[in-house]
Amino acid sequence: MKIRTVVIILVIVVMVSLIDLQADVRQPDTRLQGRVLSSTGQPVVQAEVRLDNFERSSYTNEEGIFVIDVPAGSNRIKLIISHPDYFEQDFLVNLTAEAKILKFVVNPYISQKEEVVVTATRFPEPVTSVPAASSVLTAATIEEQLPAQVTEVIQNTAGVSTLGTGGFSVVPSIRGLARRRVLLLIDNARLSSDRRTGPNASFLNPEDIQKVEILRSPSSVYYGSDAIGGVINYLTHMPQPEEPLRVRGYLKYGTVNNEREVNLSFSGAGQSYGYYFSVRDDQADNYQSPSSEIPCSYFGQSSFLGKIIKYSDKREISASFLLGRGQNIGKPAINSDSKPTWYPAENQNLFQFNWKEKSFGPKALLNFHLYINPNYMETRTDKIDNSVKTQESYARTESTDFGLQLSCEFRLLSGLRLTTGADLIGRADSQAYNQYINFDDYGQINEIIDEYPYTRGRRLDSGLFLTLDFSMIKKLDITGGWRYDWLYSRAETGGEDLSTRDHSLTGFLAASYQLFQNVSLFANYSRAYRTPDINEKFYTGITGRGFIIANPQLKNESSQNFDAGVKISGSRMFLGIYGFVYNIDNLIERYLIGSQLYTYGNVEQGKIKGVELEAEYFPWSRLSFFGNYFFYDGQSKVTGGPLNDIPSPRLFIGGRAWLSRLTLEISLLYQAKKDEPGPAEIAIPDYSLVNLRASYRLNRALKVNLRVNNLFNKWYLARPDPDSREEPGRNFLLGLSFSY
Repeated sequence: MKIRTVVIILVIVVMVSLIDLQADVRQPDTRLQGRVLSSTGQPVVQAEVRLDNFERSSYTNEEGIFVIDVPAGSNRIKLIISHPDYFEQDFLVNLTAEAKILKFVVNPYISQKEEVVVTATRFPEPVTSVPAASSVLTAATIEEQLPAQVTEVIQNTAGVSTLGTGGFSVVPSIRGLARRRVLLLIDNARLSSDRRTGPNASFLNPEDIQKVEILRSPSSVYYGSDAIGGVINYLTHMPQPEEPLRVRGYLKYGTVNNEREVNLSFSGAGQSYGYYFSVRDDQADNYQSPSSEIPCSYFGQSSFLGKIIKYSDKREISASFLLGRGQNIGKPAINSDSKPTWYPAENQNLFQFNWKEKSFGPKALLNFHLYINPNYMETRTDKIDNSVKTQESYARTESTDFGLQLSCEFRLLSGLRLTTGADLIGRADSQAYNQYINFDDYGQINEIIDEYPYTRGRRLDSGLFLTLDFSMIKKLDITGGWRYDWLYSRAETGGEDLSTRDHSLTGFLAASYQLFQNVSLFANYSRAYRTPDINEKFYTGITGRGFIIANPQLKNESSQNFDAGVKISGSRMFLGIYGFVYNIDNLIERYLIGSQLYTYGNVEQGKIKGVELEAEYFPWSRLSFFGNYFFYDGQSKVTGGPLNDIPSPRLFIGGRAWLSRLTLEISLLYQAKKDEPGPAEIAIPDYSLVNLRASYRLNRALKVNLRVNNLFNKWYLARPDPDSREEPGRNFLLGLSFSY
């Protein structure tokens, strides 16, 4: 017995020794180093970094760097990063043998505090420092809106409203200025359109947008014509160096119009290159209002975007191609039963090339941008009398839009920046073709008429610009500049060669002052202009509204503008209050001269003034309140009466809560009645809408988005257009996105 006991004891001792020996040779924990940065690249100090499923944490130092020990054998971990001023975010990390400091970017509660924009001054600058009213919408916000087209993305932004008869073809308006007075850009390439109300960028896939920058201030100095009302810049996804391969898919269905949408994209980047590709198809039938089905409100849209980028320390080169195809886009109107109008096809083929040269040293930067966009649009209108078609009208306009810009940025001193450049923008090979097919009482063709309203159309705007940014005085930033343009347009119409030459001098002076740590004031004065489009000068023929007669004698619109405002930005609160006065001469208006017969003329000298307010507040980390309000007044300096296109006062408020994987939002939109319409408008009553939005993340790869528009199924008119139809009724939108 004693011998057996001794043996057992010896075995236990040996086993314990082996266990201790294994413990001694056990692999040590992996030490992970990382750096937490804000969206502007600044270190986030005292951020807590937790290792999920393990009771281990660390805090960042003054450089945003942290060190945390990861248990041996862990190949994939999840880090949770939190800070009082930033959203709590999860990051999945694949551990490799290579030791390096990983970067983690976190988003602040108040994006205006750190968001950087480039549209306002052509160089990166924080929103709070920009001497103008501006807004930024991010990709996450856009995805949850489930928009059919990009105008829906921005329509509830401060100062933005819409113009048109309704449906898919509405265009954005800023501060009551539209009809080619708001410049639309895609990655800084300007958009043109042969629609009477101007471009709306409907062919751009909202899922391709990385962010939208909206400048509510004239900016002719940087962009030339068409920026009297401001600039909307849609910036598509730009892969960053060493971004891993990412595949994203998106499915959407809407009940009010049987909308079906599918998206697929993939992107990635190595150390010296990046790529992004996407395809999209979106189809919808006529939508339902609370009272009836709205004819000619259907649409079809598809697109393809391809982008490649080459990175290096000395330069950044990118090329992209955006192909957009619109199919049978209806134009709803009050006479759609007797005169249905739609766009059978609208094709866009936008190619861009960018070269950013940084080899001249840290104080100089050269930018080269080229774009070209062959495009065309078809319009079809039928006339129906007692259920019998009496005429088919068909129009096709086409052109090649192009732009070329070379700009140089110099940091002359630590607080003095000079930007100068030259650009050439225009339209070439423009032409229009009309066909009218008349039918007899028995539905037989009895006449075909072919017309060419104009051919060999061309528009050129070549300009030189120079701006200075002076910030050498503490808390004060002064910016100013000027631009000189040479303008030329021509076309052959009716066997006659018509051409015009003109020039324009514009400039601006702006200043921002940091009154307190979180309070900044700004003011700016500017001159801006818009030159008439080729179609306004030379196109005579059918349109979605009726028949238009061109006016080759149109003069340039010009404006004098004054803006001022205050921005209050803290870690949990943002408040912006703005006011403006615009005086615009030679306003170009479309006006009625007969039954559905229109023409253009410089008929107004107008004055527009208004105030805007936007706010966001986080009382707690997972709850926010937001809203905006505007009030505008536009009067003719000739007649004293109201101007067209000035929206009635609007209030938009809402709240948002984050509950683990679930996000909930409710919003209220109230628009006051318009009882003093412009000369080409009608009075409309006020209305209010309640919208709901929810998203739920099933796992890291799958996310469900639900939106309920017009919750109480209200009947309302959104715009005082005499031809406009009521808006859609209650609409349930369901979206499923996946990403890996």
